[in-house]
Amino acid sequence: MADAAGLTVGIAGLFSNAVQCFEYIQLGRDFGKNFQTSQLKLDNARLRLSRWGSSLGLSGNLQGAQLVEERFDSQQIERAKALLGQILELFADAEGVSDKYKSRTKANDSRLTTYNLQTDLDPATADLHNKMRQLSIERQNQASLRQKAKWALYEEKHFRRLIEDITGLINGLVELFPACQEVQQRLCDVE
Repeated sequence: MADAAGLTVGIAGLFSNAVQCFEYIQLGRDFGKNFQTSQLKLDNARLRLSRWGSSLGLSGNLQGAQLVEERFDSQQIERAKALLGQILELFADAEGVSDKYKSRTKANDSRLTTYNLQTDLDPATADLHNKMRQLSIERQNQASLRQKAKWALYEEKHFRRLIEDITGLINGLVELFPACQEVQQRLCDVE
C-alpha cells in the first residue's frame, strides 16, 4: 500500500512541477507580432494540463492525489508519470537551448531582450493570460519545484517545436484517462 501511495504522490509532484514550469518561460523580442499568439499557446497548454490534473484529483492538496491509486491502475499511473516526466524534460532541454543561445550572443545584443507580460500584452490578451494563469495556479498542488529563475526562448522555431511536443504529450495524458474527459469538459465549460 505504501508503494502505491508513493506512486500517487510522485504523479502529483510531477503534475505540479510540469504546470509550474510554464511560469518560468519568457519570449524573446524576435517573436515580433507572434508574441501574443505564442504566449496564449503556452497559456492554453498550461490550462489544459491543469484541467487534466484537476479531473484526476491531482490539484489542491496531496490527500486528494492519494485517491488516484484507488481509481486507476498502476500501468496508467506509470504511463502518466512518464508523459509528465517527458514534459519536464522538454522544458529542461528548451532551457538548455536558451542558455546556449545566450552564451553565443553578446550581452548587449537586442535579441536577448524579452517581452514583459505586464506591459507588452494588449489589454484583452493580458486579461485572458491572467485568467488562464490564475486558473492553472489554483489547480496546482503544494508539491512544487523550488522557485526558479525565468529563462527565455529567443527563436520561434524552438518555441514551435516545444509547444507542439508539449501539446502532443498533454493529448496523450487526456487520452490515457478517458473516464476523466467528462470532468474535463465540465471544467472547460466553467472556465
